[in-house]
Amino acid sequence: MASVAHLEYELGFELYEILPDAILAVDQHGVIRYANRQAGRLFGQEPATLVSARVEALLPEHLRKHHIAHRAKYNLEPGRRPMGRGLDLVARRADGTTFPVDIMLNPLKHLAEPMVLAVVRDMTDIRALEEALRQARAAFEEFYEQPPDATILVDENGKIDRVNEAAEVMFGFSRERMIGQSIEMLVPEHFRDRHVAHRAHYMKDLKTRAMGANLQLFAQRADGSEFPVDIMLSPMEIDQRRLALAMIRDITERKRAEARVQWLMREVNHRAKNILSVVQAMAHQTRAGLGQEFVSEFEERIQGLSASYDLLVNNKWQNVPLAELMRVQLAHFADLLDGRIAVRGPDFWITSAAAQTIGMAVHELATNAGKYGALSTDSGHVDIAWRLERTDDDGHRFTMEWSESGGPPVVAPTRHGFGWTVLCQMTKMLLGADATLEFATAGVIWRLACPADRVREGEEPRQSEFAAHLIDARS
Repeated sequence: MASVAHLEYELGFELYEILPDAILAVDQHGVIRYANRQAGRLFGQEPATLVSARVEALLPEHLRKHHIAHRAKYNLEPGRRPMGRGLDLVARRADGTTFPVDIMLNPLKHLAEPMVLAVVRDMTDIRALEEALRQARAAFEEFYEQPPDATILVDENGKIDRVNEAAEVMFGFSRERMIGQSIEMLVPEHFRDRHVAHRAHYMKDLKTRAMGANLQLFAQRADGSEFPVDIMLSPMEIDQRRLALAMIRDITERKRAEARVQWLMREVNHRAKNILSVVQAMAHQTRAGLGQEFVSEFEERIQGLSASYDLLVNNKWQNVPLAELMRVQLAHFADLLDGRIAVRGPDFWITSAAAQTIGMAVHELATNAGKYGALSTDSGHVDIAWRLERTDDDGHRFTMEWSESGGPPVVAPTRHGFGWTVLCQMTKMLLGADATLEFATAGVIWRLACPADRVREGEEPRQSEFAAHLIDARS
């Protein structure tokens, strides 16, 4: 039997001592004839102690008999076995602890007696990483299949990489039919060319796009039927591949519900206008007793309120932009807007009740300005401005001002009419506002101030309450 020193020389002792893996030379009887320093560290004992021991001593006890049989079979047909063969191999340290390993075997036939060179690598950290990756993949699989929305992964070439069960149900295709196909198969034909361009642009600048982006999006089922969808896009990178995760929601029922609500609001608006028409007709029939001037003014006020209703319906009877309300109520002076009529203020959305109240007030001011004030001449100006102010208690106060200049000299009326009632009393009753109407010589000035939540959010007066205040104000 060759000496250890001679064997070390034949194996290239210095080279094996600097390698990071454990190196063992084992003879055909399973006896360890050489072990490098890394083998000693790996198995928890001195290399000299390993030499002359049977290689089975480095295995868990329950695997030793099986290993003897495997070793004998290998000796009959020795050959190179590289690492990474996918074998589940386990080794044992001197203290009895076990750990996963990967082993490369290489027969050494140039020595005085045949041996096997075993390169043993500790796979503890790698197995831990693999387990973490396995758990992450399992969590991803669970996440991917659980959402009720159709979930589709698309690669940078627009090919469908994977789909969940909800996507199969939504589109009527099996996942085998979809995977590998262009995502455009799920897009209506008349949108496909544009979608290819949009997809290419998105893939160049991947970023998250949330649902509810106010886009009109449509998809197509296997039977060719189209349906409205909402889509969330999110960039992903898997195995160094750039992908886009699309979560698709069928919003057919939501669109139907919105259409029904819109129809109902238009129907309510139509009936409200019918009632206003009846009121106008009654005013006409009683014009002999009321006078033509009253009837005309009354009709104009009804028309102003009707314009506010149209704006509210277009905004689904929800908050409306104050700037748009101003333009609706000043429609008769549209050619003067941004010229002799300045409308200034931050973007501000007001409630439906506030829109009706402020709309009537502005209509009243505009009508009077056109008949007697700044808009009755070619040189007058009107400035309309609003803003939010912070209060001492960290709240907010809404203020609005209408001021005229350059018109005929103003003469204060001797009595309060319906206009004063709308501008001062009604705004106070409906908005809790402080409102003043000043008849300055240079022009009329109307100011309104109230807590912001009376016009922006909070509980609104009901329609019937608004109408009741309107009737009370007239009486």
